[in-house]
Amino acid sequence: MSIRLIAFDLDYTILQTGGTVSPKTASVLQEAKRRGIMLVPATGRGIFEMEDLLSMLTPDYAVTVNGSVVWGLKQQSVIFKQVPPQKALLEKIKLAEDMGLYTEVYCNGVYTNQYSYDNMEALGMLPDQLDMFKATRQVVPNLYEAIGQMGAGEKLHIIFKDVQDKEARQGAFLNHPAFAYTSAFVNNLELSDKTVHKASGLLALCEKLGVSQSEVMALGDGTNDVTMLSWAGLGVAMANAVPEAKKAADVITLSNDDDGAAIAIEKYCF
Repeated sequence: MSIRLIAFDLDYTILQTGGTVSPKTASVLQEAKRRGIMLVPATGRGIFEMEDLLSMLTPDYAVTVNGSVVWGLKQQSVIFKQVPPQKALLEKIKLAEDMGLYTEVYCNGVYTNQYSYDNMEALGMLPDQLDMFKATRQVVPNLYEAIGQMGAGEKLHIIFKDVQDKEARQGAFLNHPAFAYTSAFVNNLELSDKTVHKASGLLALCEKLGVSQSEVMALGDGTNDVTMLSWAGLGVAMANAVPEAKKAADVITLSNDDDGAAIAIEKYCF
């Protein structure tokens, strides 16, 4: 198998717990690039949440917002974008706010309300994510009205206080025909257009680049990585991955804190 493109999740995959890239992982990714392999972050994050990583890794493309937006980074141009029906999205935004959940919306930026911003950790934000979230969220006086005026909301992101809270209250958001549902960690829920997932974003990119499915290696850990792990010619799940991701993958590597991504790339690509 000849790998031409490596698609990798960020949080808890190539990033260590705490959000840093280890020297080994950085070195291996740069060696892959030197060998002509394309590096493609495939993440639930938006492009504006990745500035430091993009400047360090210098990829040419990125699959963002769980496949909703695919970027050509050299030209700073959008290759592909798909947003959900805005009326349905606004209904779910209002519901989340009325329930007192941490609520934010990706809309060419990430917007949240003052209550969510001020109470991130109490509302369920993972402690190692706080700094990044605080630095990249834009607070608006009325989230529902702001997204209604801007239009083209890409993703609704909700965080529950813990797993038990999610199990008890997520039913109000599920089973709507407009949305695809996924999670990046155990107590969050992400609503995107029903046709969107990381594999759909990768497919759109690979069709543009002339890269076949068999030439793609994907690395991930979360529920939102399942589609690309299944789709890629070689799917690699981290040792810290959720069971669904491990089941979808072809192989399992070491954890994100043990340079599992770098070890897999060395083994299968070099």
